[in-house]
Amino acid sequence: MDLGLFGGWGSMVGALIEAVVFYFYAIVLLRLAGKTTVGTARIFDFVSTVAMGTMIGSTIISSSIALTTGLVGLTALVALQWAVAFASSRSGRFYRITTNTPRLLFDGSRFLDENLNDERITREDVKAKIRQSGHPTLESVAAVVLETTGEVAVISSSVPTKSAQPDESLMGPVARG
Repeated sequence: MDLGLFGGWGSMVGALIEAVVFYFYAIVLLRLAGKTTVGTARIFDFVSTVAMGTMIGSTIISSSIALTTGLVGLTALVALQWAVAFASSRSGRFYRITTNTPRLLFDGSRFLDENLNDERITREDVKAKIRQSGHPTLESVAAVVLETTGEVAVISSSVPTKSAQPDESLMGPVARG
């Protein structure tokens, strides 16, 4: 009786090669898609998490994928995750390839429209983050940065605000009724 636990060496080598190809392809694709695509995870962490879940699920529910093939593929993904994290921590160049760069969206006096467009973020998105950070005016903000994780950091100005009343330029789009 064949339980489908061993699919042969060819299928395991194929799973190993496919895991490597898909892993790096997904990193490149998600880097091109932008920071906000993966939320707060680093791109290679996100790729690994999704790929591992898919591989485990496919192996469990598909009778055409042998258990050992799925295990080899999963092991390859974990090894790739470890290798990318290790290389990123040791090489600045590799880190820059696999990790996004923070980007300034608001410099304390003006929105940087080119950066907003490049990151596919609107002024209203940034204003919402400023409001969520508890700032009543744009003048109370020194900078807004889209971090490598896709989160938006609002940096407070050391200059006290003139008024505790919310600024209309910040609150304009907010529904009041």
